[in-house]
Amino acid sequence: MTLRDRISLTWRYGKGIFLIGAVYNIVCAGFQSLGFSYTFFVDSFIIKAVLTAITVYLTTQFSDRDAIFFYINLGLSRRKLLISVVLIDFLSLAVLMAIMHLIYG
Repeated sequence: MTLRDRISLTWRYGKGIFLIGAVYNIVCAGFQSLGFSYTFFVDSFIIKAVLTAITVYLTTQFSDRDAIFFYINLGLSRRKLLISVVLIDFLSLAVLMAIMHLIYG
């Protein structure tokens, strides 16, 4: 399996988490651009952890139970896919907040 295939499958698996996380990241960046504050920087990561936990719970509860066998048959575990989705989501927030800090800080 190539890297491109893994990226495509990760996107397909975590599309809902990525989209909700992207909206939150853009909102945080917008608020951060109005005035930089270290407390908001920390608070945004705390709220992001809570929002991600709720989103992961809801997506696992309302996902098709048979769809996970598609990923298992390809040799991808559900846990590794979920870890990669959450890691990419948090790293995108960290990069976006760092860029806002460099521009407006």
